[in-house]
Amino acid sequence: MRRSLHRIAQTALWEWSGAIRSRRALVLLLLYLASAVLCMNGTISILGKMEKELAAMLQLPDAGEAGVVSASLWKSKPFNTIVRSVVGESPVLDDISGRHPVELLYAWFVFFCAPLLAVLVAGTRVSEDLRSGAVRYMVVRETRLEWSLGKYAGQSLMVGGALAASAIGAAAVAFCRLPSGTAAALFVPMLNWGLRAWIYSLAWIGLALGLSHLTRSPGRATAYGILAICLCGALPPLMDFLHANADWPAALTQVRMLVPAGAEMSLWRFSAVPLATGSFHLIILGLVYLMAGAAVFDRSDV
Repeated sequence: MRRSLHRIAQTALWEWSGAIRSRRALVLLLLYLASAVLCMNGTISILGKMEKELAAMLQLPDAGEAGVVSASLWKSKPFNTIVRSVVGESPVLDDISGRHPVELLYAWFVFFCAPLLAVLVAGTRVSEDLRSGAVRYMVVRETRLEWSLGKYAGQSLMVGGALAASAIGAAAVAFCRLPSGTAAALFVPMLNWGLRAWIYSLAWIGLALGLSHLTRSPGRATAYGILAICLCGALPPLMDFLHANADWPAALTQVRMLVPAGAEMSLWRFSAVPLATGSFHLIILGLVYLMAGAAVFDRSDV
């Protein structure tokens, strides 16, 4: 067991060293960091322009600084009434009530980008080694399953690093654009949302790597991953629609739990039980996807 874990860790380190040599890790870090910084800057700018109108409409005091009125706005009874009429009553809405809009918009950004980030980073890693024949030398020293798990561990750590950097970059923009007290209060929540998005991305990394086991073409592997994002994103609302309008049995709609998007809302909760359950579900889901691809790979010739 110890030797097996050592070989998995060694493969994960090779993933990191290969990414650094090809500068792929640096490009990923810079692109994702730039996206987070631009998103945060744009969010604060839009909020700054909207606050005067919103404050006047809801009769809130204009503090003259971006972000201050937004916090009061989110906590105000009129605004919560408007939000509840749009979103409806739900445990998620209850958990996020009172949180700063900048924090929630950043959370939306990282959850929206996590699947695409996982596919673009991890989607080609197996197919590239299959095409080049490098896998033949790797599986001499370790089993195919250990090699696949090492790939998964390496890519998971890489995506985690990118998400952590994006949280720090977004927090830096907040320190520059928002009042110091507000910005300081947002730092830890942003890291928290980055961690939640990383847990969400683990399922997508497993899916992307599982699909990458099926082809020797990196371009085709990426296309499979993007198609999977579209299908997995469409399944939960489709199940809800069929249950509401086509009298499908409620048990059949639980098929949605087989895709990452079906468990995403659990990570928006702040209660320990649903958060832990959703996290465990997504981690297992990622490993199931990975094992399915590894099983097909185990029966193929390299």
